[in-house]
Amino acid sequence: MNHVVFAHELLESQVVRNPAALAVQEGERTVSYAELDARANRLARHLLARGVGAGGIVAVALPRSVELIVTLYAALKAGAAYIPLDVDHPAARVAAVLDDARPAVLLTTGSYTPATAVARLDLDAPGTLRALEALPGDTVTDDERGRAVRAEDPAYVIHTSGSTGTPKGVVVPHRGLAAYLGWALDAYPGLAGTALLHSAVSFDLTVTTLFGPLSAGGAVRVAPLLDPDGTADDAGTDGPVTFLKVTPSHLAVLDALPQSALATVDLVVGGEQLLGEQLDAWRRRAPGAAVTNEYGPTEATVGCVTHRVDPKTELTGGPVPIGRPAPGVRVHVLDEQLRPVAEGATGELFLAGDQLALGYLNRPDQTEERFVRDPFDARGARMYRTGDLVRMRPDGTLVFIGRKDQQVKIRSHRVEPGEVETALLTDHRVAQVCVTPVSMPGGLRLVAHVVPEAQATGERTDLAEGLRAYAASRLPSYLVPSAVVLVHRMPLTPQGKVDRAALVAALPPEPGPAAAADEADTAMTAAEKLLADLCAELLGVQRVGLDDNFFSLGGNSLLGIQLSAQARRKGLTLTPTDVFRSGSVRVMASRAEGTTTTAPSADRS
Repeated sequence: MNHVVFAHELLESQVVRNPAALAVQEGERTVSYAELDARANRLARHLLARGVGAGGIVAVALPRSVELIVTLYAALKAGAAYIPLDVDHPAARVAAVLDDARPAVLLTTGSYTPATAVARLDLDAPGTLRALEALPGDTVTDDERGRAVRAEDPAYVIHTSGSTGTPKGVVVPHRGLAAYLGWALDAYPGLAGTALLHSAVSFDLTVTTLFGPLSAGGAVRVAPLLDPDGTADDAGTDGPVTFLKVTPSHLAVLDALPQSALATVDLVVGGEQLLGEQLDAWRRRAPGAAVTNEYGPTEATVGCVTHRVDPKTELTGGPVPIGRPAPGVRVHVLDEQLRPVAEGATGELFLAGDQLALGYLNRPDQTEERFVRDPFDARGARMYRTGDLVRMRPDGTLVFIGRKDQQVKIRSHRVEPGEVETALLTDHRVAQVCVTPVSMPGGLRLVAHVVPEAQATGERTDLAEGLRAYAASRLPSYLVPSAVVLVHRMPLTPQGKVDRAALVAALPPEPGPAAAADEADTAMTAAEKLLADLCAELLGVQRVGLDDNFFSLGGNSLLGIQLSAQARRKGLTLTPTDVFRSGSVRVMASRAEGTTTTAPSADRS
């Protein structure tokens, strides 16, 4: 890459072209390109005055909002990298990220307090607002930064699951972000319209929607896929959405969206394996939209291999190919000795080129292990060992086969079961633990098999639920096991290792509710019976009782939205909020029937 046009420069070029154009919409709030750019410039100058500039790192803990987008651009304009924090993650997880990254400052609001010591700048504090208002809003210069922003300077750091129990930060340079945006602007014409910002900013899938539209002259609409009542009014009533990026897990809930909220130009799916069957309903409802399966680990900047399905192209069932490399990306399918495999054979995918990350923050050993010398490049460039197994078709199209190691995708987040094991082992009641991904309706879920300490007391059910609650207090929801199964000892393979296959094989067909109905279940109302049947179908169990907790049985936010949508289609008024606040069939039914039963708080992991 000879000339790099940085993300903040792409924004600035759009300001010159059309300063009054809509840049960001959040509910009733609208912000023009000129206003967004000026606010970001003022905050960038404020950061520079605090000594945060080129090569520095700031952490950002803000909800999806206009202020979030302003803050991310301000960090880039100052020459600093940003670390996005999810304000909904457990305090211990956020503290681990902050302790690992040691940012110069945390940019947040007065309502957020992390569980670790860090310098902070409250963006809503009166003193901060006055200081920002006094600063000029024109473009920040290299003289103010002290030097030009360089292609190899970090642009952002996103933390992924780590097998040691500590999240590891992937450092993505401006070079990688610029390369990704450069081809995405050509590949996704829908970015020039309106894109929906709905997913967590700590997940790099969101990078496309944060920076793509504002690089193309389009607009970012900040709204959830579904509003609290499950009607998607926020997403679709202010004009059509032309670009939408989701995970395959999201596709199951998109049938609840009104027609006006469906992407009319580009639907991009990434984060985990995509099946043709998952796209059927979407393509029937939005026949004019192109669908792109976008593959890419965080270490290769969002997406680096794509497969486009044009509106009139027939799509068969089964896995959708991940496709061909993006411009500037090189792919190798290699064996254990880093030799190319035979045509059509399965090998590990290695990635090289402009989009490669710099490595892992403060982890030189892991960086050296995963970012290795590219033997096919005379300049001695690096390539990234993905751990993904693929095969290449004769036409050069790549097909994803599976993972080489134990790392899996849960709700499109990269998950190391070892991180969950490490967290559970800190509980004094746990002697040994093995966390295994299990295929269930709704996707993969984690099951933790635990050998309790001899002195651990209490009923087995209470102990299992207590350990699950312990995990939920320390880990993001996608890392919390759907079930904790207590065992007397771990089965071993002939090599003396834990026999994970035996643990999964021994799981009961119904890991949650009891098989026999109790007296209360025999007297269910019509609404309760309908909800119990829908819950059982979604969770893949034979029966769900009146007082069984939907989330304790393996439900999650996406399945909760599906439950709400299916109930409404059958004539029962039940919103996603009702599901999240209820948990049990009994309380969900009482809410749907308009009574005032008070529900205990539900565990939404």
